[in-house]
Amino acid sequence: MINKFIHICLIALLALNFSSCYNDFDDPAPAKVWTDADFGEEQIMSIKEFKQLFYNKYGNGAASLKQYLEITEDYVIKGKVISSDQAGNVYKSVYIYDGEEAIELKLMVSNYVYYQMGQTLYVKTKGLAIGCYRYMLSVGLPPTAEDIEKGYANRNIETQMDLNAHVLEGAEGELTNDDFITVNAGNYQTVLNDNKLGCLIRFEGLSYKAGELGSNKYPMYLEATYPNNSTQATYLSKYYEEEGLTPTYAYSYNNDHYYGSALFTYVYGSNNGGNATSAAPGNYIVRVSGYANFALQPLPVDDGGQTKGNITGIYTKYSSKDGRYPAYQLLINKFSDIEF
Repeated sequence: MINKFIHICLIALLALNFSSCYNDFDDPAPAKVWTDADFGEEQIMSIKEFKQLFYNKYGNGAASLKQYLEITEDYVIKGKVISSDQAGNVYKSVYIYDGEEAIELKLMVSNYVYYQMGQTLYVKTKGLAIGCYRYMLSVGLPPTAEDIEKGYANRNIETQMDLNAHVLEGAEGELTNDDFITVNAGNYQTVLNDNKLGCLIRFEGLSYKAGELGSNKYPMYLEATYPNNSTQATYLSKYYEEEGLTPTYAYSYNNDHYYGSALFTYVYGSNNGGNATSAAPGNYIVRVSGYANFALQPLPVDDGGQTKGNITGIYTKYSSKDGRYPAYQLLINKFSDIEF
């Protein structure tokens, strides 16, 4: 009789435990919101200080391209999310800004589902690597030998285990005027420098230009081909009008999606494309993915620079593989950020 009583008690206890677990699963505790107080006093460093670790070793010239610096100290950087991949134009990246400088986090797809614009993120950088690709610094996992062979200096943080270890969610918020840097024809030369790469910039009073910049002609798109069954793409410059197409921000036809490039400028009458070591100031390439939901939106009409418009985008830089002829590109979060 006693054994039967003990047996009944054990069953009741197990049922109670199961019920408790079920209730926890059904009504989970809220996710932790990280704050500065969760880290040591000397642990958090500014994005500027963090990027300087790389520059101290490699500089910021052509010799820094394809280099990486693995972080062995327990540094933490933080910043507001200033990018979104919801429109399909930002690919596997989140840009964060700490009020002074910004940097790219190499992550996964559909980041907007997890990291909202205006939300603060903390990044535990020990075990990650700062990499330089065509003059742009980013934070990701250390590169593999295959990554290095392809010219990439780090790789994306994609597994949930790695994300949980390195990318910690802080408070949600909204972008304010303090999270944008505004430039115009009168101040862009003094406000903008390479310290602002990765930042969200509002360009006021730009003109659209169909024509040449240095040795390149715009608008254009890059058609990817795979000659001789190669696994590596070869890109061909194509021009909309020559192909009988309406000039649009990118190419997206018949399941082919190619990047498009268009020129916007503060110096409409100049054809100075810069030289091998510097990009021409005042000229900006808006580069759009063929997968963007605004890929087939028509470009503005070139009216000789009379019509002015505004563009808000992530300020980036891109060069040839060996670092020659860098140009400044604008990464657009959503079509409404182009006001023409």
